[in-house]
Amino acid sequence: MGRASGLSIVCLGAVLWIAFLAAREAYAPRVLVSISSQIMRIVSAALPAWLLTLTLAFLIKAQVPFESRLVVGLCAPAVILLLLFERLSISRPLARLVYRRAAYGPVLILGDTDRADRLARYVAEVDARSRPVALHPLSDTSPELAASFIERYGIGEVVIEPDGRSTEEVFDTAFACLDARSEVRIVSNQFQVLMGRTAIGDVEGIPVMQFRRFDLAGPEVAVKRVVDVIGSAIGLILLSPLLLAIALAIKFSSAGPIFYRQERVGLRGKRFTMFKFRSMGAGNDSKIHQDYLKSFIRESKPAAVGEDGIRIYKLTDDPRVTRIGAWIRTFSLDELPQLWNVLKGEMSLVGPRPCLPYEWELYRTWQRRRLDVPPGCTGLWQVTARSHVGFEEMVILDLHYAHHGTVWRDLALMAQTVPAMIRGRGGY
Repeated sequence: MGRASGLSIVCLGAVLWIAFLAAREAYAPRVLVSISSQIMRIVSAALPAWLLTLTLAFLIKAQVPFESRLVVGLCAPAVILLLLFERLSISRPLARLVYRRAAYGPVLILGDTDRADRLARYVAEVDARSRPVALHPLSDTSPELAASFIERYGIGEVVIEPDGRSTEEVFDTAFACLDARSEVRIVSNQFQVLMGRTAIGDVEGIPVMQFRRFDLAGPEVAVKRVVDVIGSAIGLILLSPLLLAIALAIKFSSAGPIFYRQERVGLRGKRFTMFKFRSMGAGNDSKIHQDYLKSFIRESKPAAVGEDGIRIYKLTDDPRVTRIGAWIRTFSLDELPQLWNVLKGEMSLVGPRPCLPYEWELYRTWQRRRLDVPPGCTGLWQVTARSHVGFEEMVILDLHYAHHGTVWRDLALMAQTVPAMIRGRGGY
């Protein structure tokens, strides 16, 4: 048993190291090609990973390979040195060949204002690799033209200064550049909803949102899937008494099935059947919700105001909801069966919410990019804003998660989900 538990700790330790390295962006091209950046990130990620691995080994009383104090004392520096040797002697030379454009390609500034000029000078001054910097008016740049610039000149990064351009125009250009395999940053006051969050910096006090290329995300996707499988399985087991109690309450309170199966749109537009506890009367008409979504997404319907004076961007007086349904909706308990969707791989524990097919049809092109990552049971919007921001702000929050989410941020959001559910604010 000791040997088996020790082996499991070694495997778990490897996952922890990868997760910590990914959280420190150690797999990003700009880091892989840099000696100093790799050393800084490996050391800063290795120490907490090592301490957490030892703590878990102590808690489960693993005897192998942690039975020797000498092994405990030497494992951290030994692994750090070996990892540094591999990174600097193998990974870095390969990265310099594979990621040459991403790491060394010119920087293109798209903007029409004096701030864009200052931004070009700022990027040229602080870029340690002294990459060439070009400035081009955003007003004369369509998404197709921006993508052609990237292909023609090998642009490694695009920085956009919108200057009052519409959200749709700015994001369409940003995603065209991202799809052309360039890194992208947007400097805009539209991101005030994100201020104070990790990975949001600022230029002259203006928030900066950076987009990452998913094809260069490293092993983060595999680690996230491991966490999803383990988390959803444990959740289904531990919550089984609560799931049974809710099922019985629904069964004896109103006619109809216990579970509600609904077609949803998930990763990159792929459709799947999502499970929820039924919170409405059987055979209800969805036209009420369709009309609301149309006004919410396309017509910018103003918020309702709750008794506490807080704005609410959600259908709050839906006559289709049953008495038990209203209660489980308040605390988001109707969403718990989606743990089964997570276990099947159709959803993730953390991510943007999957949308309805008729909702997907209302989305503009840039808004659909919120589902460039697997949909989740909870996420940044649900924990921090829940029904208290407008649709565009919700999409921006989802895009921020999609381009900056890591396993550790997922764990933090999951930890914040329980208090948010207990408070029941924003659930209707």
